[in-house]
Amino acid sequence: MFLFSVLLVGALRRRSISCHHTFFGRACLFGLAVLAFAEGIVAGPALAEDGAFADKLTGQWGGIRTTLKAHGVDFQVNDQNEFWGVPVGGSQPSNNYVGMTTATLSLDLRRMTGLKLGTFSISGVDIRGRPFSNQPLYVFNQVSGIEADDNLRLYELAYDQTFDHDRVDVRIGKLDLSRDFMGSDTAQTFLNASFSWPMVPDNNLYDQGPSSPLATPAVRVKYHPDDHWTVLASVGDDNPIGAGFINENDPWNQNQDPGGTRFHFGTGALMFLEAQYRTQAPVYAGTFKLGGYGDTGRFPDQATLEMRHKGNWALYAVADQVIAKLPGRESLSAFARGTGTAEADRNQIVYSVDAGLVLNAPFQRADDSLGLGFGVGAPSNILARSERRSHEIAQGNEYHLELTYQWQACPWLLVQPDIQGILAPSGGVVGDNGRRVKDEAIFGFHSSVDF
Repeated sequence: MFLFSVLLVGALRRRSISCHHTFFGRACLFGLAVLAFAEGIVAGPALAEDGAFADKLTGQWGGIRTTLKAHGVDFQVNDQNEFWGVPVGGSQPSNNYVGMTTATLSLDLRRMTGLKLGTFSISGVDIRGRPFSNQPLYVFNQVSGIEADDNLRLYELAYDQTFDHDRVDVRIGKLDLSRDFMGSDTAQTFLNASFSWPMVPDNNLYDQGPSSPLATPAVRVKYHPDDHWTVLASVGDDNPIGAGFINENDPWNQNQDPGGTRFHFGTGALMFLEAQYRTQAPVYAGTFKLGGYGDTGRFPDQATLEMRHKGNWALYAVADQVIAKLPGRESLSAFARGTGTAEADRNQIVYSVDAGLVLNAPFQRADDSLGLGFGVGAPSNILARSERRSHEIAQGNEYHLELTYQWQACPWLLVQPDIQGILAPSGGVVGDNGRRVKDEAIFGFHSSVDF
């Protein structure tokens, strides 16, 4: 039955893409996701093949997949679907569907040729649904990490080579730099995009920065001298799309390059540097990161958009720590991340803080997680003064809360009910209806299937 549900979803996509833009189409997909969830609980892992690729819905493809893998060819497909309801707050109540399918082809050139080569990979994303965080929610950052403009686009195109007995790793191509920098492993439990890519780069860099579903021409170097330390550095173009910084008709600029095939150079260089330290405690493991980025591009002034400032930067610190070992399989992890910049004249957000607790293996379910997270984003004081001079309501801090549960129904199916609260959306912004946007209660359901 679950396989039938998946095929039916595919048929809906092939027959009419526009169905994703209607409430009926989104409701159908949500119902199928719930059905898939129920079937996953009942059937469990039995639908997947035993042994290799048991964590994939389609298994070993009758042995073909195993053979390809042995010869250096790997193909991965992940499909995510979400349904969101906002009964309270925002500029108006709403129901929203978003979805993303990611396909990745990896070629292990060393295994294929016998030469000391690396790995070539190419990936693409099919993004569905209509973004809803800008309107009607008016929040600083997206409610969902997969929320983006509706496009079928190239994601990453990369070559990865290791040196010096794997202590040095060089990756070059069109890269999503958020995969390497500013991240917290514990925070990946949450769905709100602020927990994966902080508000500071998301609101202050061109096109929200080089983060999914956008990638930028770049080179990333990782140096891993021992089990404790890792140092990462990268340099790339700071404008993944290549469009102007402000576009009122297309705020995210993603529709300026809907296929993701533009390799832009020329706006400025974006550079990251990060040091990581990992403890080796057998129970209370932790990871601590300190880093920053610099951008040589030009950025609009927060008070006078016609004025431009040369250069930009921000610093950040991240901590992930297991803080308690509980009976059985359960453990409690915590994370905290702070990001900030002193350049208030060219940045909408001057600092953001995210923190949370995650209970691993709740109810003795080894692959489940229960998370409670909190975050705040603070806008520029120069922006606030400019708004007051214009007799507008000055933006203050925005706060977001999230309670979520990851249920690994079977090895290839993850389902996740989610509750979020946004206090003072965009710091008390006024919507297009002329009224102040109200605090928001947001209810979501996420599903992820590995094929």
